[in-house]
Amino acid sequence: MTTDRLIMGCDLSTLEDVEADGGRFFDGGKEGLCDDILISHGYSSVRLRVWNDPYDRSGKPYGGGTCDTEKMIRTAVRLKNKGMSFMLDLHYSDFWCDPARQGTPKAWQDMNLDEMCSALGEFTERTVSAFMSAGAAPEYVQVGNEITNGMLWDTAKLDRSTPEAFEESFARLAKLLKSGCEAVRRVSDAKIILHLEQSGRNAMWREWFDEAVKHGIDFDIIGASYYPLWHGSLATMKANLDDMVSRYGKDVMIVETAYPFTDRHFDPNSRQLMINDSFTPDDGSKPAWSFTPEGQAQYLRDLVGTAKTIGGGRCLGIYWWEPAWIPTPNSTWATREALADIGEEEKDTGNEWANQCLFDYDGNALPALDI
Repeated sequence: MTTDRLIMGCDLSTLEDVEADGGRFFDGGKEGLCDDILISHGYSSVRLRVWNDPYDRSGKPYGGGTCDTEKMIRTAVRLKNKGMSFMLDLHYSDFWCDPARQGTPKAWQDMNLDEMCSALGEFTERTVSAFMSAGAAPEYVQVGNEITNGMLWDTAKLDRSTPEAFEESFARLAKLLKSGCEAVRRVSDAKIILHLEQSGRNAMWREWFDEAVKHGIDFDIIGASYYPLWHGSLATMKANLDDMVSRYGKDVMIVETAYPFTDRHFDPNSRQLMINDSFTPDDGSKPAWSFTPEGQAQYLRDLVGTAKTIGGGRCLGIYWWEPAWIPTPNSTWATREALADIGEEEKDTGNEWANQCLFDYDGNALPALDI
């Protein structure tokens, strides 16, 4: 869907693995390719994440799409050839990056800050150039993923213990971000996105972007994750993004969102879903939309309506995160090898996201696709 100038996109980083593992997709009872179904419903842009080296030292994959450059190029070429625009999401890690983890790639772990800046710039330039050479030039490049708390921990982990500590730690982060942004500019005319989460916390966002501007980081778009079960109401999110547009003069994008269509586990014996029948928001509130196909569709309808009013039309688009990560036997968020390497051996593998897709557990298109 594209409403007025609002792009509707989706992150399909696990699609190749889901398809290889037997995932099938249907729309109105008719089987089709997932991307063709999404395009037929008006989705016009794809977002893909790239990890530096998502394999353990013996070459075993980490899962979660095992999003190396080669695989993501294949997906990007496929979707660009079908007319979709492309957002490249550089994590600068071998595995997931989010507010709770921003792991330094294995190859960079013994580097000092200056060496890491050089490595990050070289990796950025090489990776963006590889997509361009393959015929999949990105229209947008994210330099980092959900970097509210910094990146490449502990080198550029933000320290909020005192104002002085925050400024000192942000200076390290800024140096890395400038290396990445400058590398994008050297080889591409893609729009550069800086991406945070906690999209209702205006004071935190002001603190972060005030520092980014002070340090002269060259970027184009402010990217937000908005998950209402963690990030507050639509009104709070809108107020923050309105302020971002006004304060910094930048366009904004909601580069990640999703909402459940059920709280029923696809595997009752496993019960691995992140949002499930025992979930309660941190503030104890009742979710604003039901965990049903109709509730999911209403959430997206309300989000689109809100996004169109942000900044007087300065919200460029909405990207649903992993709408096609349906349950298959081996498409997991992490393999045992990955958990060992990131020190989270106590956690389970498996698919935690399947009930937040835009397809049900059997791959049938859900009503939200018709919004």
